[in-house]
Amino acid sequence: MVAIMLGHLRMNVDEAIDALITVATAVFPEGSQDATDPEANSRNLKDAIEDMLQARNIPVNTKMYERSWPQPRCKVYVYSFDMACSWNSASTSVLYAATSSNIRHPQAFRNYSFRGASMNPTIVEAVCATMAIPSYFLPTKIGRSHQSFVGSALGANNPTRELLKEAGSVFGNEKRVAQILSVGCGVPPVLSLQVMTNETGVGRLVREMPDECETVAKELAARLYSVDAYLRLSVERGMGAIELDQWGMLGDIEVHTARYIETESSTKAVEASLQRIQQRIGTVTLGHLST
Repeated sequence: MVAIMLGHLRMNVDEAIDALITVATAVFPEGSQDATDPEANSRNLKDAIEDMLQARNIPVNTKMYERSWPQPRCKVYVYSFDMACSWNSASTSVLYAATSSNIRHPQAFRNYSFRGASMNPTIVEAVCATMAIPSYFLPTKIGRSHQSFVGSALGANNPTRELLKEAGSVFGNEKRVAQILSVGCGVPPVLSLQVMTNETGVGRLVREMPDECETVAKELAARLYSVDAYLRLSVERGMGAIELDQWGMLGDIEVHTARYIETESSTKAVEASLQRIQQRIGTVTLGHLST
């Protein structure tokens, strides 16, 4: 959803944060007795996304890719964006969901032309599909065949690998990159055998998603350890116990994030990353990053 806010809706960071809080409040109302009512959560999410579009004068039936819109040169991929492009230039986005029949196969929803078959849902459908985490939301049905999609596809919950593949397809493997920034949601807690035994299949899947994010992050860190252009930021302590519906704990999230960013290692990494972005000097090719 952040990609849509920064790309389609042209929000700045502060506007995106405020919009996220508004959506979270609408989906999980304060004082609600049952945060795991998939039907109510799905309805609230759809209404909140439609309200957000209407507030920006965008029709709710707008497709991800509209042929009448000019093709922008700057690409926004899920939660990553090409800072080398001017902030005044139009941005595009790609979101990932998974079919209910194969949750390990990510389906890309793009708002730019792409060679090969590509689904073109409405913005509302795409966002709802990527947010449709099992047990919290109903699957989102898209297209004439009413294909069913759920969010957080295993393998694309941390979308960095898919990002590199997509960027290579769009720009070519010889394109040089100044910075790849991967932002995590915190290191997950230890998953004990007792918890795994007591949880249902859906509950276990939701628990495993953060672990899968960190698995991808560790794989990339090992593969790209000597590449300065890759930076992973993820709070190391305090975030693991916060559940999806606990949006009211934003104060705790802000405190843990601030402490993490203020550490010497994080500060140096962020400063170095900003310098590479501002200098716009590609230090590595997409082909090297992907192999």
